Amino acid sequence: MKSEKLLLGFDIGGTKLGIGLGTESGRILGSFRMSNVNTDPDEVLPQLVTESERLAAEAGIALSDIAAFGISAPYPADAARGIMLNPPNNPRWRNVAILDYLRDRLHLPGCFENDANCGALAEWFFGAGRGCTDFLYLTMSTGIGAGIIASGRLVRGGRALSAGEVGHICIQLDGRTCNCGMKGCYEAYCGGRAVANRIREELPEHPDTLILKFAGGDPAAIDMIALEKAVRAGDAYALELWDEMSLRNAQAFGILINAFNPQRLVLGTLAWAVGDLYTDPIRKYLPRFCWKEPMEACEIVPSELRRDIGCYAGIAAALNFLHEQH
Repeated sequence: MKSEKLLLGFDIGGTKLGIGLGTESGRILGSFRMSNVNTDPDEVLPQLVTESERLAAEAGIALSDIAAFGISAPYPADAARGIMLNPPNNPRWRNVAILDYLRDRLHLPGCFENDANCGALAEWFFGAGRGCTDFLYLTMSTGIGAGIIASGRLVRGGRALSAGEVGHICIQLDGRTCNCGMKGCYEAYCGGRAVANRIREELPEHPDTLILKFAGGDPAAIDMIALEKAVRAGDAYALELWDEMSLRNAQAFGILINAFNPQRLVLGTLAWAVGDLYTDPIRKYLPRFCWKEPMEACEIVPSELRRDIGCYAGIAAALNFLHEQH
């Protein structure tokens, strides 16, 4: 029987960093996680190598038995060269040539992908995208992005390799200012950070909202969890905001479904964490923004990998890297 390929994955997040060792069928052989808050790459990169060696040894294999590694990392980045440029949540990580560093130290072939692409690949190989040739994976948390699989291939786009930045589709002319600097972006209406900032701005108009109560009375602690709890408690302001967010999500989903005609939209964090309270209102509004035929052909489902997606992200990137070599 043919042995499975062994793959190593690195997930570089804004607050956490992970390593996964697994097989091409998705069996995890070992994993490692650590904080990535205020870290220095000069200290972290050698640790990535040390922990990779430890995971391989504990699994009873040599590093040379691993077919490839993959790196999942946030933008901005020079994806073609595997350089992390200036990730906003990691101020010391500037122009970090992480791909070349790991290639040289691990003596393995490897690749670099943005985190949304890696999420899509992970769901495609191991989760809710299995069996699809055309689907989108949407990150739905602090920000909004997408990984796009079309005709059985990952879509990266042209020179910038930045396809999938759907959070910055304009859905409102001269609308709310987005963190990216543009106005009216989808993320400015539905991204977790933007929604929390909006609630803080509007607190003087809604001083009795339960959102503040569920944030422990601290405006700085307001987040999507506090908003969800207030919605479930029937708070009028929270319900109004949730309804607008659902409408804006449906507007963006309609654009994506009409443009890509996917078999599935696979939704990250908020969709599986909140459940039907999140997805049902979007489905209600979707016919206003989407043709009937592609809408009926598209399943809208939550991530299957959920919290484990980071462990699979780099592994999936490595597997796709090997597939693209043939």
